[in-house]
Amino acid sequence: MDFLYDLLLQKDVNELHKQLNRLELEHDLTVWDLPKVKGLAEENLDLKWRLGLLVRLLIAKGVFTAEEYAKLITEARSGK
Repeated sequence: MDFLYDLLLQKDVNELHKQLNRLELEHDLTVWDLPKVKGLAEENLDLKWRLGLLVRLLIAKGVFTAEEYAKLITEARSGK
């Protein structure tokens, strides 16, 4: 019985070591370069503005309605 307990305990310890190694690797990969993050945030905001303007223009030109666009967004989010 002690042998089985020791075996299971060792398995748990090994799994914890694996998880710790994965976390350390993930931490190394997520060290943030703040100037780069700021640049990406600014680029993201610019893209959102451009997309919003483009959608408004397409609606104004009659390419699709706001309702059709909303339906497309809803379907895309739900994976249809």
